[in-house]
Amino acid sequence: MIVQWQVKVFDNKQLVYTTDVDGPLELGRQSEKELPNPSEAARSAERLPYVARKEADRWRIVIARLDESAISRHHLQIDPVSTGRAMLKNVGRSFPIQFPDGSELRPGGTREMPLPLVLAIGKRTVRIQAVESQESESSPLQSLMESTRAPGWQAPVASSLLTILPPHANSEIESLVPWFQAAMSVLQSAAATTDFFPKAARAVVDLVGMDSGRVLLRTQDSWRVQAVESRNPIQDNWRPSGRILNKLLEAKRTFWDVPTSTEAEHSLVDVKAVVAAPILDRNGAVIGALYGDRRHGGHATKPISRLEAMLVELLATGVAAGLARIEQEQAALTARVQFEQFFTPELTRQLAAHPDLLEGRDAEVSILFADIRGFSRVSGRLGPAGTFEWIGDVMGELSESVLSHQGVLVDYIGDELMAMWGAPEAQPQHALLACRAALDMLQRIPRINARWEARLGEKMGLGIGINTGTARVGNTGSQRKFKYGPLGPTVNLASRVEGATKYLKTRFLVTEATRARLDASFTARRLCQVRVVHIIQPVTLFELRPSDSSDALQFQTNYERALVAFESGLFREATTTLGKHLEEFPDDGPALVLMARAVNALVEDPNPFNSVWDLPGK
Repeated sequence: MIVQWQVKVFDNKQLVYTTDVDGPLELGRQSEKELPNPSEAARSAERLPYVARKEADRWRIVIARLDESAISRHHLQIDPVSTGRAMLKNVGRSFPIQFPDGSELRPGGTREMPLPLVLAIGKRTVRIQAVESQESESSPLQSLMESTRAPGWQAPVASSLLTILPPHANSEIESLVPWFQAAMSVLQSAAATTDFFPKAARAVVDLVGMDSGRVLLRTQDSWRVQAVESRNPIQDNWRPSGRILNKLLEAKRTFWDVPTSTEAEHSLVDVKAVVAAPILDRNGAVIGALYGDRRHGGHATKPISRLEAMLVELLATGVAAGLARIEQEQAALTARVQFEQFFTPELTRQLAAHPDLLEGRDAEVSILFADIRGFSRVSGRLGPAGTFEWIGDVMGELSESVLSHQGVLVDYIGDELMAMWGAPEAQPQHALLACRAALDMLQRIPRINARWEARLGEKMGLGIGINTGTARVGNTGSQRKFKYGPLGPTVNLASRVEGATKYLKTRFLVTEATRARLDASFTARRLCQVRVVHIIQPVTLFELRPSDSSDALQFQTNYERALVAFESGLFREATTTLGKHLEEFPDDGPALVLMARAVNALVEDPNPFNSVWDLPGK
């Protein structure tokens, strides 16, 4: 015979579990294999997973913890006799089963009984009834017509409050005014403070007239009481109705229930009228519930009206709004802490307000790479701890140069720093800002050397390369590791330009694309055309100096005259010009390199001659 039963489990007269089964049933205590984790046996007293599972041809419901010895592992078997009757057998060895009339079913005994039936096993009370008779014996759950709306959803304006009140209910409308004023206080606290949880629970008691009100938050598959207010002393063993919360989860609507006359007759069960409204996140997922109940108390329980359910739902939307606000504020705070690692304070505030600026897009940017010279050699002297301290100091100084000139710190790659201008916020003068930051870095080197030269055994050198062009910018990291920066050929070329500083024996190079966007505050000396590794197109490189440098104009004029001669194949003229230049500026690295190339051309007499220099490495 196949029957369907609804089983309700009560702990100290509080409903803790409800489920439906379709056949023979066994009730008993938790076994070792039914623990969430066998190693958690010591903590099982605080965590009982009320659960129903089918074992062979019989359902088993765990109603007691492993350490509750007053209930046997296999205590009671219930088999259907007919639609309205069941056979009970106490299969435990030590403890009887009690009934409301004072009778008992001792170990080994059997008894046929009509449904619905109420019985006590240890501290648990169990009520079993046939599902098909539920309509006549138990009022179905009632709910509001529409699903609860997520925070931020714009609801249509109701045509009239009179649609939920009887005709000529002016007095009822007037009585609602203080209620709505108090409800607005709860909603306003949700928008401005963090104590809206207890205020909402208190409002369920004071304004809706419930005996207790609670804010429940859902974590994984369980409910946690966040706030509770009650007319009477709060019960430590209180548990919500699993039936009403399951319906709330399923439909995302406000539900309410009232006790049946059959249930109220049994003193073993403390029946309540219950209402629960869902608390939703911005995406419409249930993250909690506002829960209220009225006790039976030996008298007829006052039914929960549709209006009261609507008022509870209104309060629940206030709690949802408060949680959404806290989530938004926390996200903004997290974003600000995260952004401040890379961006200026001004840009950080803008990004926190407009995070869409971080989405991937194409932008014209200027990319800077700065590399510490002789890192491997120096780190070998300092050791890991000393190297860590040194690099931290150097990168801190270089980062200040980037941020003080409105740049974005993209990454630290060992002994190299990468920075960007032009995104996420458009900067018309991004090339100018990048070059000013580079010169600021170079001006900081003497200060760094003053602190470290004695320990390093030498002066620290720096090479800087800048390129300008279009790149794809956005979060180039992942959801776990944020890294805002650029991708594409523009970035690769900027890195190669920095590497070219080693071959041209200079500290600061820019491409022609960057040079074209600078103003008269810089003197740009064209050094040569090179072909870098993995980039076929030749690149024209420039060395920058501030225009107020005393030797800037002479540096540019003398060198570029020799460069034009070299590129025209006039190697003797080039060497003569460079010789005079080097007499005055013997430490001019690019001039020494060009002199070597010109002398080598004189010796080898290349034919045909190509002035583009293929750099040997990165």
